[in-house]
Amino acid sequence: MSSNSSKKRKQSNEMNNVLEQAVNTSKRRSSNSKSETRAQQESSQKFANIQANTFYGIILDPSLTPTDKKNAVSKALTFSNNKDEAKEKLEEFNQFKEFLQHERKRMAQEIISLTDTGAFSELKTVYDDINTALMSFEDKISPLTDIVDAVYTLRMNGVTFDVFREIAEDKEAEAELAALRAEQEEQLSSLTSLMDEKKKYITKLGEDKSWFGFGNVTRKSREQIALLQMEMDKHTQELAQLTQTIADTPQHPTKESSLSEYAAQKAKLRELLDISSNEHKDRQKALVTAAQDFIETTEVRVGTVSEHFDMMNGQIENLNEANFSMREMYAIINDATKEADAQNEALRDTLQPGGESEGDIERMTRERHKRDLENHIKSLGNSAIDTTSVLAELTGSGHRIKSMQDANDQQISKTRQLHSSGVAGVADQLSTVLQAVSSAALGESSEMARMSLERMQQTTSNLGQKEVIRVALGTQEQNNELSKALEDLEQYGQVIETATGITRDGLLETKDLLSRLESTAKDVQESVQDSISVAADVTAGKFDDEKQAEQPQKQAEKSPFGF
Repeated sequence: MSSNSSKKRKQSNEMNNVLEQAVNTSKRRSSNSKSETRAQQESSQKFANIQANTFYGIILDPSLTPTDKKNAVSKALTFSNNKDEAKEKLEEFNQFKEFLQHERKRMAQEIISLTDTGAFSELKTVYDDINTALMSFEDKISPLTDIVDAVYTLRMNGVTFDVFREIAEDKEAEAELAALRAEQEEQLSSLTSLMDEKKKYITKLGEDKSWFGFGNVTRKSREQIALLQMEMDKHTQELAQLTQTIADTPQHPTKESSLSEYAAQKAKLRELLDISSNEHKDRQKALVTAAQDFIETTEVRVGTVSEHFDMMNGQIENLNEANFSMREMYAIINDATKEADAQNEALRDTLQPGGESEGDIERMTRERHKRDLENHIKSLGNSAIDTTSVLAELTGSGHRIKSMQDANDQQISKTRQLHSSGVAGVADQLSTVLQAVSSAALGESSEMARMSLERMQQTTSNLGQKEVIRVALGTQEQNNELSKALEDLEQYGQVIETATGITRDGLLETKDLLSRLESTAKDVQESVQDSISVAADVTAGKFDDEKQAEQPQKQAEKSPFGF
C-alpha cells in the first residue's frame, strides 16, 4: 500500500508541476509579451488569482494523493445547507474547469509554436540535394555502361571487327569530305577575294579620266574595264557553279551501313574511339566524385532529417505528457462529480415529504432546501456533462498523440537505419557497381585483346597456309617448267637426231657426189687430154684402127643373144 501511495503521490506531483508551470508561464506571458492580443491579456487577467480557487488548491496540493483529491473535490461539490456557499463552490468549480481548458488551449498553442517550421524546407532540400546528386551520378555512369553494353553486344554477335572497320571507313570518308569542303571553301574565299579586287580595280579605272579628271574615262582604261567586266562575268558563272557544288556536297558521308541493326552500338563504339584516353579517365574520375557526393549528401540530409524527427519526438512527448496530466485531473474531477452526485442524491432522499405530521414551516424549509439542492444537482449535472465531454476529447486526443508518437518512432527508426546501414549499404553497393563497371570495361578490353590475337593468329595462319600452298604451287610450277624443259629437250633431241640423220645422209650424198665428182673430173680430165691429143691422134691415124675394132663389139652389144 505504501508503494502504491508513493507512486500516486509521484504522479500527483508531476501533474502539479505541469499545471504550476502552465500557470507561471501564463503569468509570465501576461506580463512580458507586448505583442499579445487583447483577448489573451483579458483571459490571463481572468485567471490571475486562480491560486485562491478552492479546487485549484485541492488539485495542485502536492501532499494529496489522487484519491484524496477526489474525496476533497467531492466533498466540496456536495451540497451543504448554505445555498450561497454551494453556489460559490460551484462557480469556483466551473472557473477551475474553465482555467483547465484555458491552460489546455495555451499548452496546445505552445506546442504549435514549437512546430518544426523547417520540415518543408528540409523536404525541399532533400529533394534538391539528393535527387541532384542522384541524377548527376546517373548522367555520368550511363555513358560508360552504355559503351560497355554496346561493346558486349557487338562482341557476342561477332561483328566487332566489322563495325570497327565501318567506323574506320566512316572516318576516312568524313576526312575526305571535310578536305573536299575545306577545298571548296578555300576556292570560294579565293574567288570572292579575286572578284572583290577586280571590282575595286574597275572602280579605280573608272576614275581615270582625261582633261585633268573632267573628261571621259580614257580609252585605255575603258578597254581594261571591258576586259575586266568579261572576266567578272566569267567569275560570276564560276561562283554560281561553285556555290551550287557546295550546296550539293553532303554534310555527312552518304555511305549505307551493312550493319544497320547495330547502329546504336556502333554510335557508342564510335564515342569510345573518338574520345581520348585522358578524357575517359576524367569521365571515370567524375563518376567516382559523383558517387562520393551522393553518399555524403545522403548522409548529411538523412542526418538532418533525423534531427528534425528527434526534435519532433520531444514535442510529441511534451504533448503526450500534457494530455495525460490533463486527463488525470479531469478523471479526478469526473469521479469526484459522480461521488458528489451520489451524496447529493442521498441528501435529496432525506428531503422527501415528512407526512401529515409535517408542518407548513417545516415543509417550506424542507422544500427550500430541496429546491436549492436540486438546482445544485442540476448545475453540477450540467458541469458533469462538460467534464465527461472534455475527458472523452482528451482520451481521443491521447490516442491520436499515441498514434503520432508511434509513427514518429517508426520514422526515427527508419531514418536511423537509413543513416547507418542504409547509407553504408548504398555506399557498399556503389563501390561494387563502380568496380563492376571498371571490371566490365577491363573484361571487354581483355576479350578484345584475345579476339584480336585470335584474329591475328587466324590471319597469320591463313597467310602461312597460303604461303605453303604457294610454295607447293611453286614446286609444281618448277616441275612444270622442268617438264616443259624436258619436253623441249626431247623435242630438241629429236630435232638433233633428225638433223643428224639429215646431216649423215647429206654427208653420204656429199661423199658420193664427191666420188662421182672425182670420177667425173678424171673422165673430164681424160676427155680434156683426149681433146688435147685428138689432133695428133687423128693425124697419126690412131682413130681409124680403134674405129674398126669397136664396130664388132657394138654389134655384139646390140644383139646379146645373137639376134
